Amino acid sequence: MTDPHAALRGLLAGRLRGHERRLRRFTEADWRRYADLLAGALLVAVRRRFVAGQDRAPVIRFVASARERYDATGCDVEPALAEALVWAALGERPPVPDDARAIVARTVVLLGLLEDEGCTDRERDDILAAAAQAADNAAQQQVDQGDTH
Repeated sequence: MTDPHAALRGLLAGRLRGHERRLRRFTEADWRRYADLLAGALLVAVRRRFVAGQDRAPVIRFVASARERYDATGCDVEPALAEALVWAALGERPPVPDDARAIVARTVVLLGLLEDEGCTDRERDDILAAAAQAADNAAQQQVDQGDTH
């Protein structure tokens, strides 16, 4: 059995081999849960760093910095997409649809945010717990609206 929560925890803790091993075993349901957890973690991390209505320049600088650190090719993460993810997390833009490009961009942005913050293991676990809660709330809202994946 695979565990999307453990996979995301491994990624955020820098255990990349274990993370990749878990991803290779994911079922379609695991991928959906992982994407939901990743989106929830990004939401929490973005709101710890940025606020709605703020100047655009800090977000642009942050995205450039995160891409420099985590986008090895310089082509895997589109700057406009990464910035849109931040603004969507702040409620200033519509949500970005889940696709492979968005998953990669979310990962890069989240890693950059957590590295910049210098999170302890406990803080990372708190973010993951909040991410799971956010993902569960979003899933429940979809069920309540009759819109399941």
